[in-house]
Amino acid sequence: MKKFIKKGTVLVAAALLLTGCGDKMAVLTESEEAVIVNYSAGTLAKHNSYQQEGMMAVYPREEEEEPAEEPTPDTEEKEGQQGQGTEDGGEKGQEEAGEGQGASNALNMTEAIAVPGIEFSYKDYSTSDTYRQGEYFSLDAKEGNVFVILNVNMVNTGQEAVACDLLARQPIFTLKINEGSGVKNEITMLENDLSTYIGTVEPGQTVAGILLFEVPEETAEGISSLKLTLQMNETTTEINMG
Repeated sequence: MKKFIKKGTVLVAAALLLTGCGDKMAVLTESEEAVIVNYSAGTLAKHNSYQQEGMMAVYPREEEEEPAEEPTPDTEEKEGQQGQGTEDGGEKGQEEAGEGQGASNALNMTEAIAVPGIEFSYKDYSTSDTYRQGEYFSLDAKEGNVFVILNVNMVNTGQEAVACDLLARQPIFTLKINEGSGVKNEITMLENDLSTYIGTVEPGQTVAGILLFEVPEETAEGISSLKLTLQMNETTTEINMG
């Protein structure tokens, strides 16, 4: 800093000498003033160790690292005991986690949908880029997509007719293919759409219902696993499709 002050003093003195005692100071043009200002700023920045780069330079604050205390023999012994306990606990935790993964809280479809007197069961699935019902109604998947169609049976296992109104319950089904992200079912007014079904099922009668899911074509090419969840009445339930 003293070196910088000395240099500044020399420059000021030189400027006074160059101007002369009785002569007027020379008038500078804007370009000449700019050259002198830039040179002065560069000189200041060069000799000022506290000057940061740029006009608004901002650097992340680096916290000073405190010197680590050397562990005493008692501390090393305690840390060794704690580390051993962590290893034992970790192995035990992994075993418990493995046992927990085997347990499942999934309900079967009948328990999840819960219509008294009706038994619901997943049958199989198929894929198609279009779905037709009768001669006049059809649904087409978007270009590059296909429908994964889940076939579901609804059976009246009782002795009396059962009025089944699933539309009023507004169920939302989500399908995960090969542990991928879930896709919600298409809501249609097809007569056999399970999510909007309204009808009376007679004793012993089986009604074939469907659930439509539109997915990319490549997703449906190699299906190895399917997982179905149901959201209804503010409750989400995993469905056992076995």
